[in-house]
Amino acid sequence: MTARKKAKAKTSKAPGGAGIIGARENAVKAAGAQEAAEKHGAGFPIVGIGASAGAHLAALQRELRAKEEYLRAANEELETAKEELQSVNEELRAAQAELDAARARYLDLYDLAPAGYFTVSEKGLILEANLTAAALLGAARGALVKKLITRFIFKEDQDIYYLHRKQLFETGAPQTCEVRMVKKDGASFWARLEAAAAPDAGGAPVCRLVLCDITGRKRVEETLRERNEELSRFVYAVSHDLKSPLVTIKTFIGYLEEQDIPNRDSAAIAKDFSFINTAADKMSRLLDELLALSRVGRNLSAHVEMPLRALLEEALTLAAGRLSERGIETRIIDEMATLFGVETVAVSGDRQRMLEVFQNLFDNAAKFMGTQPNPVIETGVDLSGTEPVFFVRDNGMGLDPRHADKIFGLFEKLEHNTEGVGMGLALTRKVIETHGGRIWAESEGPGRGTTFRFTLANTKKVTARVDRL
Repeated sequence: MTARKKAKAKTSKAPGGAGIIGARENAVKAAGAQEAAEKHGAGFPIVGIGASAGAHLAALQRELRAKEEYLRAANEELETAKEELQSVNEELRAAQAELDAARARYLDLYDLAPAGYFTVSEKGLILEANLTAAALLGAARGALVKKLITRFIFKEDQDIYYLHRKQLFETGAPQTCEVRMVKKDGASFWARLEAAAAPDAGGAPVCRLVLCDITGRKRVEETLRERNEELSRFVYAVSHDLKSPLVTIKTFIGYLEEQDIPNRDSAAIAKDFSFINTAADKMSRLLDELLALSRVGRNLSAHVEMPLRALLEEALTLAAGRLSERGIETRIIDEMATLFGVETVAVSGDRQRMLEVFQNLFDNAAKFMGTQPNPVIETGVDLSGTEPVFFVRDNGMGLDPRHADKIFGLFEKLEHNTEGVGMGLALTRKVIETHGGRIWAESEGPGRGTTFRFTLANTKKVTARVDRL
């Protein structure tokens, strides 16, 4: 029972049964009578008021004092109740503050989580998203609400998501899938979706969706797949190309043992040894090239910055024997005029490996120059695009565009009557890839020449100012 109810109950049971208001009225009357008695002198009763009136007045005074005592007690109880209520209010305010702080912490964890969180309706509408989800999709959080989640999924991968959602709501079991998603600006990325079914505040089924960007993992997987395919081709090529000289050696040793030595045919013996030596030399070159290829990427020297022209001139000097032997003219195109001067580039990388790249491409161009009467090799950098593109261009035999990728494979030779073992371009590609670049070949067809183009990471543009006259 509250203090107020207690006070009311006690008041109803007070002596006289008239309540506090009635008691006060009687007390006022009694006080007036007492005052009149005092005016007429003590011991002289008021005319019209007998002994019974005096007794009644005394009783009223006692009742008044009792009521006053009761009121004081009730007031004390009210003060105590007030203090208790204030204490309860303080506890409630503290609990509310703690609840608000916990909610703020939860919202921070929700919004700033390393994964994107969505609440998606059964029909696929986004009902809620955290800040990370909005950042992953490149859109404001408010702009995502009431949008279909499939709007951000590659069209080719939407069936994967539909099946994922169907199984989630049919079975109630958590579901996972991987799809390609599209940001608001059109950029794409790989995403892993983990979903669980749950009821909303009204009991309707919704999907709690966790989105993680797995683009990096997919790149690693793709690289591993390519490396495994490359390793398979490598093993096949090695076993095939090493087997050929071994068969030759074994065949002519058989001739020596079975017929040429017993017959003492010196001419045949000399011929047999010639074939054996040629096959052994080829095997030696294969092994040397394989060893060189295996070292690329593992034994790189410290990267240094070097002017492109100096690098090209040194590489041309290293290839000068083959180039001069075939009377090939060489031209360096490493500059582009701009409004601010002459622009060129500085190459950053392993100097020795960079020399090998250009030397291999020069040797390759010379090797496949064919019967061109005016052979020319141009080399340099194209600065007209968004990134510098290096090139080695010739006017030689050219190639079928269908074979433009094949020529970078291990032991691949489009012309089997040419020298070498087919490792030069494979080695060149490996060096360029370890320097963060890529290489490709372009040709309009046989007899139309070939251009090899490649990029390198950390290539710096350099502008040399030209004084105006």
